[in-house]
Amino acid sequence: MKNYLKGVLTGVAAGILIGYLTAPHSGKKTRKKIVKELDKQAKGLADGVTEQWDKTISMADELVASVKSIVPKSV
Repeated sequence: MKNYLKGVLTGVAAGILIGYLTAPHSGKKTRKKIVKELDKQAKGLADGVTEQWDKTISMADELVASVKSIVPKSV
């Protein structure tokens, strides 16, 4: 399933890029659009990674707290 999703996303990205490159705008304007879109996508990816990292840390903290409550303290 992951390979399928990668293929779909790659195809979409390639289609968008080809569309921009064959658009009736000047090269300078097209390059600016590409850079703007890539920056937007990179920010979205970074936000997603940060969100997932925060969830992982939270889950790890919960697991540690759970294990600490089960393991008896040594005297």
